Amino acid sequence: MMNGLMRVWDNLFGLGDAAVTVPPLDGPLRANQKLDESNERYPLSQVDCLTVVSKTLFASSKNAIYTLKDDQDLDLHSKYQSDIASILAINEDSLAVALVTGEIFIQGGVFDGRKYKTSKKLNCITALAINGAHLYIANGSTHYTSDNWQIDLLGRNMTGSIWRIDLESSESTCILEGLAYPAGLVIDEENLVYTEAWKHQIVSVDISGKGEAHVIYADLPGYPSRIIKADDGYWLAIFAPRSQLVEYVLRETAYCKRMVKEIPQAYWIAPKLRSGQSFYEPLQGGSVKHFGQLKPWAPTMSSGLVVKLDGLFQPNLSLHSRADGHTHGVTSLVEYNDSLFVAARGDEVVVSIPLGKCGDEE
Repeated sequence: MMNGLMRVWDNLFGLGDAAVTVPPLDGPLRANQKLDESNERYPLSQVDCLTVVSKTLFASSKNAIYTLKDDQDLDLHSKYQSDIASILAINEDSLAVALVTGEIFIQGGVFDGRKYKTSKKLNCITALAINGAHLYIANGSTHYTSDNWQIDLLGRNMTGSIWRIDLESSESTCILEGLAYPAGLVIDEENLVYTEAWKHQIVSVDISGKGEAHVIYADLPGYPSRIIKADDGYWLAIFAPRSQLVEYVLRETAYCKRMVKEIPQAYWIAPKLRSGQSFYEPLQGGSVKHFGQLKPWAPTMSSGLVVKLDGLFQPNLSLHSRADGHTHGVTSLVEYNDSLFVAARGDEVVVSIPLGKCGDEE
């Protein structure tokens, strides 16, 4: 009863889940153009996930995996029968490859050639993490595939889950469920840390999944994706920005249902990996463009954002691609050869920034 009264109160005064405020890009999150200023850019259609195995950079794209050769080109390494959902280095010489069908293959190492599958079909795998012989899997949604993440967001669904697979016995266990699109995983000592995209937060829970979950970073300015360890903290990818308009639309359930049913997906009022492709998109005209020029500070539906977190998961610095930039839709990142490599799926490119320049002021 109290929960019902709280919802009525929040809806009346625009508080809690009914609020449409978005945190400002200020302090460590102050906007810059560091992602666009990089001269090291490697085009790759639908690039999604990055990892490093045997001192080699791997990148997934559709149903293929590419490797970076001599820091010049991304060359084809291997192909699979289905599209790849996520990849992860599970040790120095072993690669885990999760497919959109829910199957997971191991390349190299002691488990080379092994294939795994959870006890239930997972068709929205978003991220992987490893701890010893246990592989952790984030599944964003029960109802929709990862390509339909916008529908899951507009429905305000909370059907995501996290699974654990024992690589030795192949036993699979669901350790968390009812999550608002978990999109990133990382192991922090004895804790499992995951990003919850639709709640704009980072959450920590005991690695068994049985303890109480604690929000360690709340109210992010965008929708968080994958998270990785760094030498002195963590790197977090933000795949799309939040906006007051979208926050408002998400609270109009009937409107969202009609929009999904009656309007082409490209023109929805929803965050995107890449926007600005058509004049028919929302917020075109004066609010985004002036005399035909896109405003850098326009309330765009897409952007590029990477956040450096300290050991307590608090922001230290950030790398941006603004509304008029060309490194939008960041879905993955990895440290490699003293540089940070960033996969921007929205603009289908991998960019490289020397770690020493990530914190420079404009």
